[in-house]
Amino acid sequence: MIEQAVLKALINAGVGAFLALLILFGLYRIAHKLGAKFIEAEERQAQALGAQAQSIEGLTRSIQDFVSRDSSEHREMLVLLRFIAQQQQAFDEVKSEHNFRKEQTHPHCPVKSS
Repeated sequence: MIEQAVLKALINAGVGAFLALLILFGLYRIAHKLGAKFIEAEERQAQALGAQAQSIEGLTRSIQDFVSRDSSEHREMLVLLRFIAQQQQAFDEVKSEHNFRKEQTHPHCPVKSS
């Protein structure tokens, strides 16, 4: 019954309406196919961006680990350099004291002061 009413309305509308309806249906099918492909492409792009974000996060963690490890190594080197400088200073003081005592006990013996 409904189908007869639709067919009667189409026949009364004429060939132009039928062609317009056919063109609209074709455009709908084309848009549906292209829309589905567009949505699939957007989903793939979103997945790729998610993977990129994860890799950048991993890279960030790796760089932070490297910097903190490198920083602790530099601190260790600075501590060792300070220790060496203190030992060198203590050695120079002992050497000066030794040279001074040598001059006091042996005034005629040449002492090389550096």
